[in-house]
Amino acid sequence: MKSSRTAVLRLHCTDVPGIVYNVARFIFERGGNIIHAQQHKEEIDNRFFMRVKFDCSSMNVTKSQFQKDLAELAKQFHMETSISFGDDRKKMAVMVSKYDHCLYDLFLKHKYGEINADISLIVSNHPDLEPVAENFSIPFFYIPVTPDTKSQSEKQTLELFEHHYIDFVVLARYMQILSADFVNKYRNNIINVHHSFLPAFVGAKPYHQAYERGVKLIGATSHYVTEDLDEGPIIYQECIHVNHTHSVEDLIAMGRDIEKKVLSEAVKAHADDRIMVYRRRTIIFD
Repeated sequence: MKSSRTAVLRLHCTDVPGIVYNVARFIFERGGNIIHAQQHKEEIDNRFFMRVKFDCSSMNVTKSQFQKDLAELAKQFHMETSISFGDDRKKMAVMVSKYDHCLYDLFLKHKYGEINADISLIVSNHPDLEPVAENFSIPFFYIPVTPDTKSQSEKQTLELFEHHYIDFVVLARYMQILSADFVNKYRNNIINVHHSFLPAFVGAKPYHQAYERGVKLIGATSHYVTEDLDEGPIIYQECIHVNHTHSVEDLIAMGRDIEKKVLSEAVKAHADDRIMVYRRRTIIFD
């Protein structure tokens, strides 16, 4: 297997003796060389989590054989596993409405190689940001959404994703609620950014609500999308101190910066296969 330089193996299972030893031996016997390994044990569940990045340029088996052998190891320890190879670069779709700050940030980080994935297309329920996509040579698709056309719009979007072999979806301030059927197509592969420290200030004009309540902290949250609105597993959060001297406009500007950061950090972690979802929470390796 000469084409892949590196691979990432993630796994979790009940914590028992010998997991690290057997995983390391498994990789070694197939010609791999471990570059970096991290482990974490959840005491409350007695659950063991592990992420291993290894050099596979000298592997003595094919990818398919490696995956078959991995399935056998997983049976032995009742593991849940996933493996990704470096030459299988992920394809991401971005969904956006009219706010452009998160989209610009993703484009720039992608341009400078900070996101280990390809932006394959942009889907928007408004035409406003098509010139931005054109500037970065990313295909843009305008798919309007109304209460009467929502089902058909989602179907059209999913067909586009299938045609472009999309692996995960980023909601860069996409101001529409996705249906349960849509979410299930990309379970734990749809990343959203919420303009508050969840759960707080739901509904319209969150920064106006924050201003009226005299908050001392504002924040933003990136999370995976589930059927329950804004309650999916949290990936990244950040906040900033504010005081009575800050206007609504100040809060909005500061909020934009935080939103960009928490979304891009989540996208980078997902693209690097550093996130593991267990129940309603995430384990995120460095």
